[in-house]
Amino acid sequence: VWRDVQIGATVINTSLTKAETAELQRLAAGKDVLEVGSAYGYSTVALALVANTVDAVDPHQAHISYGHLVSNLAANDLRDKVTIDVGWSQNVLSMLHDQGWMCDLVWVDGDHTADVVTHDVQWALKLLRLGGVLACHDHGEVTCPGVAAALDAWRPYDYKVDTLAVYRQP
Repeated sequence: VWRDVQIGATVINTSLTKAETAELQRLAAGKDVLEVGSAYGYSTVALALVANTVDAVDPHQAHISYGHLVSNLAANDLRDKVTIDVGWSQNVLSMLHDQGWMCDLVWVDGDHTADVVTHDVQWALKLLRLGGVLACHDHGEVTCPGVAAALDAWRPYDYKVDTLAVYRQP
């Protein structure tokens, strides 16, 4: 359920639960993070409040959300911690890989179709540093069956918090 939630100095529309937000922040604390799917910026702000850096990938077409994201980052004085990559994950993730970019946590909450989730997970694994963590939203969410289909075909999650599935890099 999407609703307005206070995060930092702003109120942003999100479907993340309080428990999912807390777990995401715990995983991101002091880390370099890749976010696939930022929409209005709720998770971007949540991550940037605790992470070292955040690289946020989103085409910003479905929600026309780019302006909201930038405003929410500015209101929380987080613009310097976040790099915004406007584009489809199918293009941006391979570009980051070609540049040698790496991170400690990948947060996937973008396109929820099985094919794109599979793509995002495959590239996330290439971008994660040794010991990194992959966290995916909407696993088991009835309105997003492609997420569970893609993730369950890949491997069982290590643990879940609501619909947030977490996988630790071996």
